[in-house]
Amino acid sequence: MLVPMNMMNRTRFASEDVAACRRAVGPDFPIILRISQWKYDAYTVKLVEDPKQLEQFLAPLVDAGVDIFHASIRRFWEPAFEGSELNLSGWIKKVTGKPTITVGSVGLDADFLDFFDNGKNANGRATRIEALVERL
Repeated sequence: MLVPMNMMNRTRFASEDVAACRRAVGPDFPIILRISQWKYDAYTVKLVEDPKQLEQFLAPLVDAGVDIFHASIRRFWEPAFEGSELNLSGWIKKVTGKPTITVGSVGLDADFLDFFDNGKNANGRATRIEALVERL
């Protein structure tokens, strides 16, 4: 895939690090990279705005040797992009074909940060796991 220069600039450092790791560990050692769609205290800031940008952002990382992506999101039940039920892990899996790991208040019935920052009660509900699987 041809990646626009601005997106290449955004992934250059990580891609170079991943490529160096791949050279050091060889092809049989899995490389897992964690990425986040948000910043702490800036939850509306997004890494990418749509699936096409996500694919452009991830392509150099896949080419460099990432085997698994660990997607950091606040709430697994929230879609990554408007018009789709897939969360960030689901979209990463869709555009790269790579396995993913997801986080985001998994097993809680409320936001993880609300539980710790605001003292809200968050009890685990197994039914939430079914909702997680639907978004992957």
